[in-house]
Amino acid sequence: MSTASIDSALKSLLKSLRSKYGPVEAPQTAEDPVEEFVWSYLMWESTTAKAENALKRIQSTVVDTNELRVSLPNEIIDMLGERYPLVEERAVRLRASLDDIFRREHAMSLESLKSLGKREAKQYLDSIDAAPLYVTSRVALISLGGHAAPLDQRMLDLLIAEDIFPDDITIDDASAQMMRAIKAADSTECYLLLRAWSDDSDRAPKKTAKPERASKKKKSARKKVSKKSTTRKKTTRSRKK
Repeated sequence: MSTASIDSALKSLLKSLRSKYGPVEAPQTAEDPVEEFVWSYLMWESTTAKAENALKRIQSTVVDTNELRVSLPNEIIDMLGERYPLVEERAVRLRASLDDIFRREHAMSLESLKSLGKREAKQYLDSIDAAPLYVTSRVALISLGGHAAPLDQRMLDLLIAEDIFPDDITIDDASAQMMRAIKAADSTECYLLLRAWSDDSDRAPKKTAKPERASKKKKSARKKVSKKSTTRKKTTRSRKK
């Protein structure tokens, strides 16, 4: 399908979703983009409701994102719950990403991205170890106001079912084509409508999510870890989609 055809098909779909879900408002964002980064990780290949519950469990266990960073993968799995979608992969990826941010920033923060241009900030996010495209694109879009098209496999499956994209398209290619078809000013609304549709996914194809494959530089080896339980008071606020 050509860019013009994708543009037309997406506009028709968004009109339908707008009619179904009504006007959408940009979500409140955390002051430091690193908190949005963690929240986006919880949303990746999951639902908003599951992500909210997972965030509450994290908040009841660790003090802040730095304590989450030093938690072992098995500890993160315990926080998320063993039945959380892609829980083992998510735990390993999240820990690797937070470690990479800390090595670069010498702090558990992404405040420095606010001083960069939007393109440079997106390039920085995309280079973070093990971070899925959905996560980096969502932070760029929601926290930094950049032009991005966050997609995970759940969302892409819905678009494929509508014949907007072919079955064999990758998340990277689909996201790039959507960015060409959707204006920067409309990208937040587009994402939020697709997200609402994904959450209400009784129309979604009933098949196992196929997470994107990390590039060689983003692959993280899984280590043997021991379980440890901790209890801390809640220090961060709950999030909405």
